[in-house]
Amino acid sequence: MIDIFINFRVGDAQDSAVLIDQKLCRHFGEDAVFRSSRSISPATLFDPELLKAVNESAVVLVVIGPNWLTVSRDGEQRIFAPADWVRTEIEIATAGNKSIIPILVGEVTMPLAKDLPPTISSLASRQYVRLHHRSAERDLTHIVDAVREKLADRERGVKLPKATNSVLLTSLGVTQRSADIKLGAADINGRHYSDSIVYQCRDFAHEPQGSISFNLGMNYRKLEVTAGVLDNAADPGQTGVFQVITDGQVRKEVTVRQGQPQNLTIDVSDVLNLRLLVYRPGTTVHPMLAGARLMGGQSNYLPELAWGKPVLHP
Repeated sequence: MIDIFINFRVGDAQDSAVLIDQKLCRHFGEDAVFRSSRSISPATLFDPELLKAVNESAVVLVVIGPNWLTVSRDGEQRIFAPADWVRTEIEIATAGNKSIIPILVGEVTMPLAKDLPPTISSLASRQYVRLHHRSAERDLTHIVDAVREKLADRERGVKLPKATNSVLLTSLGVTQRSADIKLGAADINGRHYSDSIVYQCRDFAHEPQGSISFNLGMNYRKLEVTAGVLDNAADPGQTGVFQVITDGQVRKEVTVRQGQPQNLTIDVSDVLNLRLLVYRPGTTVHPMLAGARLMGGQSNYLPELAWGKPVLHP
């Protein structure tokens, strides 16, 4: 059963469609996501497979790049051509009352209704999600969140099936996040960890602790993550305190220093809500005090800590 259909135009942002496909496959599984270039095997009749997939899907992502509307053949915009599959797929999705999410790539703006064929003009009124190269990881996570919400709506409150593959924790929907918490890469004790959770402040800390929460939905068995001080920390001697909190209870707490990270394995069986909390003891929160300490040549005790590539296993 196809859950998610990726609609894209060859010659316009197909690389972005691949990135979206890869992210969704890691989270929902390859069988649940349809992208024609990957999902249709050689020698297969193309048209019936596209029709079947878009009709089966619950969510249709329309990837719109800078040339999506202007790509032409023989002087005619492809979107108006009788045999344009991009338009046809959107028409089928619209007629089938699918959840249609436009994905705007880069700085592209949403096409106006007057510039679209009447059969898909409603696309211009739909809420979109943006995918920009400067914030790609965050934007991809937002796309996963949006898709998951629409699939949950389809299930009408019925819990989604148990996960069958390991996934990055950062690919799940974030339910709460402190201002200084960011998703991105981290270097800990000479190792590079992609898709990490980083607690690092630039000038002063907005809060004395960094916290981020996820809804696991009782779908996973084990969490594996590395807790450590960043290799590029301005204060290499700092101490970081890391807490893993499941359904409101502290499951694990460790204290680490730079060059001495700890690899954590946490049982998350039947856990609904996972919260990761981290802080540096003595963190300076007030911006004026932080600035005064720096002017005086003292450390302002800002945290430079990370949860390295947390992975959930079913």
